[in-house]
Amino acid sequence: MRVARTAFTVVELLVVITVLGLVLTLVAPAVAHGLAMARSTRSIGNLRQLGTGLALYAPDWKGHLPAHAYPAPPTPRIRWADAIWPYLSQRQAYLSPNLGTADRARMLTPFAHDPDQTFGGYGYNYQYLGNGRHDAAWPSPYDRPFHARLGAMITQPAGTVALCDTDGCRAQSVNNASGDTMDSPWSANGVYAADPPLASRTLGSMGCRRSPTLPGTGGNYGYQGGADGVLLGEGGATSSVPGDPICRATPSPRNLGKVGVLFLDGHADPFLQQELDDANGDGQVDNGLWNGLGRPDVR
Repeated sequence: MRVARTAFTVVELLVVITVLGLVLTLVAPAVAHGLAMARSTRSIGNLRQLGTGLALYAPDWKGHLPAHAYPAPPTPRIRWADAIWPYLSQRQAYLSPNLGTADRARMLTPFAHDPDQTFGGYGYNYQYLGNGRHDAAWPSPYDRPFHARLGAMITQPAGTVALCDTDGCRAQSVNNASGDTMDSPWSANGVYAADPPLASRTLGSMGCRRSPTLPGTGGNYGYQGGADGVLLGEGGATSSVPGDPICRATPSPRNLGKVGVLFLDGHADPFLQQELDDANGDGQVDNGLWNGLGRPDVR
């Protein structure tokens, strides 16, 4: 009588292990992609919720939108997320699920109303919607915070970026004396804001200048560094380089290679970076999706 075999041989075990390894190799990318898709969907959902907060905020302020940040004190400073908090207190909506460990380390910003809690990953279109930088000693209109008004300054809300995924700025200044250069790594600057590809000149807050001189003088228009490119001498540059995003609070394609974008009418969609920065698709960067008018020919 032959006794039935009850154990696997070493060869059989190796075959099983090999097959399982192959299955895991095939399944793992699909699982990772599925998780990334879920995060992307959740992020777009967050942006839509934030849009609800903005939509509820504006009527209470005669159609005006919040500034990206408000003057100190308190510390931490009041920013757009605090401004709309009374209208949308779902804390998870303010934090992008696509932030990696390095992103979270530099991008998480404490709420002013609750410093123990943070938001991060989404930046506000401060140049055209609300710039809190001002000084009573500066000439009008720079002597007070800027708040865009729906229907007046903003005529195309469905084509105007309100919030989007942001990487923040590379450097706060481009001055050799400060040690910052064109190759400065991403820092913690401007992680709550998002900039258009070109500096605003005559619309919005005119919020992007090349030096810290008084706004409106010397051809400077807003925030040190700017988004128009590098001028001779900036960061040690030996030539002019158009389009280099020095100090731009740059939109981030962290949504499966696309930028999650909320528009002022409340809809949110993922965009390729070049689509976001080229409204008319002519291959030249423009502010058509940022300036409130839907016009790529004006800044």
